[in-house]
Amino acid sequence: MRRYADKRNFDQTPEPAEARGEGEGPLRFCVQKHAARRLHYDLRIEMGGTLVCWAVPHGPSLNPADKRLAVHVEDHPLEYLDFEGVIPKGQYGGGQMVLWDRGVYSPDEGGVLSFDDRAEADRRMQTEFSAGKLSFTLRGSKLAGSWTLVKTTRNEQDWLLIKHRDEFASASRDVLKEDRSVLSGLSIEDLRDGRSAAEEFDASDIAGAVRATLPRSPQPMLCTEADKPFSKPDWTFQVKLDGIRMLALGEDRKVKLLSRRGNDITGKFPAIARELAACPHRSFVLDGEVVLYNSRGVPDFQGLMERFQLASQSDILRQDLLSPVEYCVFDLLFLDGWDMRGCALSDRRAALEGSDLQGAQTRLLDFYPEIGELLYDKARDMGFEGIVAKKSSSRYVEGRRSPDWLKIKEGFSDEFVIVGYTEADSARRDSFRSLVLAEFNAGQFVFAGTVGGGFSDDALKTMRTRLDAMTPGACPFGEAPDLEGVAVHWLTPALWIEVRYGARTREGRLRFPVFVRVREDLPPPDKGSGEAEPMSQVDDWLAQLDDAKQDTILVVDGCSIHFSNLDRVFWPATDQTAPVTKRDLARYYLKVSGHILPQLRDRPLSLVRCPDGILGEHFFQKHWDKGLPEWVDRVPVWSDHNGRAAPYVVCNSVATLLWMAQMGVLEIHPWYSRYASGPEGLSLTTSDEAAMDASALSYPDFLVVDLDPTLPKDKETDPDAMWAGFKMSVEVALRFKTMLDELQLEGFAKTSGKTGIHIFIPIIRNLEFSVVRALAETLGRHLESLMPDKVTMEWVVKKRPEKVFFDHNQNVRGKTLAGIFSPRPVPGAPVSFPLSWARLRTIRPEQFTVASAPAALVNYGDPWERLTAAPQDLRRLGG
Repeated sequence: MRRYADKRNFDQTPEPAEARGEGEGPLRFCVQKHAARRLHYDLRIEMGGTLVCWAVPHGPSLNPADKRLAVHVEDHPLEYLDFEGVIPKGQYGGGQMVLWDRGVYSPDEGGVLSFDDRAEADRRMQTEFSAGKLSFTLRGSKLAGSWTLVKTTRNEQDWLLIKHRDEFASASRDVLKEDRSVLSGLSIEDLRDGRSAAEEFDASDIAGAVRATLPRSPQPMLCTEADKPFSKPDWTFQVKLDGIRMLALGEDRKVKLLSRRGNDITGKFPAIARELAACPHRSFVLDGEVVLYNSRGVPDFQGLMERFQLASQSDILRQDLLSPVEYCVFDLLFLDGWDMRGCALSDRRAALEGSDLQGAQTRLLDFYPEIGELLYDKARDMGFEGIVAKKSSSRYVEGRRSPDWLKIKEGFSDEFVIVGYTEADSARRDSFRSLVLAEFNAGQFVFAGTVGGGFSDDALKTMRTRLDAMTPGACPFGEAPDLEGVAVHWLTPALWIEVRYGARTREGRLRFPVFVRVREDLPPPDKGSGEAEPMSQVDDWLAQLDDAKQDTILVVDGCSIHFSNLDRVFWPATDQTAPVTKRDLARYYLKVSGHILPQLRDRPLSLVRCPDGILGEHFFQKHWDKGLPEWVDRVPVWSDHNGRAAPYVVCNSVATLLWMAQMGVLEIHPWYSRYASGPEGLSLTTSDEAAMDASALSYPDFLVVDLDPTLPKDKETDPDAMWAGFKMSVEVALRFKTMLDELQLEGFAKTSGKTGIHIFIPIIRNLEFSVVRALAETLGRHLESLMPDKVTMEWVVKKRPEKVFFDHNQNVRGKTLAGIFSPRPVPGAPVSFPLSWARLRTIRPEQFTVASAPAALVNYGDPWERLTAAPQDLRRLGG
């Protein structure tokens, strides 16, 4: 680092002066395009606490036949990973520099990767560097796959940079043509011309544009069906894409991607988010469609759905590189402080075309004026669904179908939610006769008819399996439809399908309906408790809480919550955290309601109450014989102690969450079993001990593992000891995941809110707790044999060494852990936070608190959304 500092005058250059410490997680790399005396590319890889650097005069090549000279130069500080700008003339390296690429990397010699072990990766790289040959895998925005750096015999500084042959190699793709910064979206030419951001967009002369703040929860405008194509001078036409509708919200280099129904899907398409974040506009809202094209250049919806279901960030990154999706933008709602929704479509389109919002994965969808009939014929010939017609003067009408936007395709199609099904006759006993369909309009379910056609034999069986896994429900209509006397198995609405049909009856029923596909990208409807509330409604309740006095009444879905002492401090301030009040806790429960409620639904709750905060009395409450508002759900649970079935609280609504905040509930413990008969037809009778043993509450939904590091008694609150304990828990958890992978079981991990890790394995409810507990013990004993120096199953704390305790005894009816997103009544207001396996090594548990977790949820996503979607049958392990 001395050579680096000696060459620079830090009073003159904007380059970072000195290193401030090492990073965490995988090792990082960057490539800067540098227009100094000669244009070149600087490859910098993290190694030994610094950046080891090579100047590549001709830039990296994806062609394995190219051997690019790479001149080893002085080490740079880690802060250079994010540097771009103009180094003044006369200074060392004077000229323009953009951050051309960046990402993470791992050594890969022998096919062994170390992305999840930073220390091991660094040791391997230093050893290879000393030997004069490096082999590594890059995961960047532009560079990916395996590469090598080999020292030549010509002199000490000269190396060769070569791309290995793999799926990321290409003899035809000139990656250097992708010349813009991954940080700012700027090019060398932009910096040379003195441009540091997009020119400020000015809409003062556009009719309908108004100055405003960025809309936080916009809803997409929808199309009305039309029966045939047409051509008109005042209309424009576009090809109808078969993809996922998506709004993109950008502000201050941060981007959020929202599905049609307002769900945050940023984590599903990180490359698009990164690209938009690098654009030089300070704020924007775009409307468009995410599309995956097949080899014929036609949208592949099934392939896109497979992509959409990926949960692992490494899998998503791999697919982004192998088969990137494209965000086809067709409308502009907001740009640089101007709300454009009141402008004519023609003006919005002109502003969009004049913006800097295109990139490698973001493009503007082509519009064609007047020629609707010709475009329709061409689109159909090419394999597209049809076309969309839009009136040039149309304003953007949020959340509603408009006659100014028309979709035209062969026949009609739309999305409907399944609310029930009818049994098949004896010939199709393992499937079903028809699905009962509903539309969801203005918060109400409207009967749309039934569909039984369009299913292959395999599709019938697959759909029946999904129906059996869904939660039973009641008829959602005011009056049950007449289905000619056929009995209906009603379901809780949760699954959308697309149906093609020929026409509608006067009553709105579908004629000649045919099943097309399941719409995995559409979340359950917002009606009823327990699902994500419409964002605008949550925002409204948050605003009411912000404005409320100390004592107030908040009305949520018709339920009145009486709050008192809203500014009472539940968690006092610490050196690192601000105080957290009852009002803050209520806000937290609101913000995570859409994610916590599906995990609490129908589960008896044991609640830790601290009415005066964590410094006051703590008590564990199970039974509620009095004091419950009438709208709070409850379930009867047999109690040997009381000799009767006593009521437990069940949290199935936002109102109940807020009531728990008022009651000082600082920790939520849901049961692992639920009070719902489900497709298994389990009993809901819990009036005595025998009935309880045979009831649904005796059949768990999960096999649960609690990994708890044992700390020395005198270091239980020492931050360094707690961090060491958590890292050991992570190591054990990842080894346990390998065991699960070998058993073809999927587990879900979350922090405990302290130093432990909880792992939940969703299972079909066909085994009692005692059997599940025995299996958990078997898994624990095997893990203990694999990691005897790290894992113990010793129950007596005094006899445990400083190891991770594998607690299989959680798998008992009535035993509980702090639930997902539950706060913990300890200093700092930590919460139990869900994480993908890939993220376990990159976080510290204390970073997830009542104050920070909602934002972390946006950034990290919720990998537990799939927890109950696909329960696994543990019985196969016995055979």
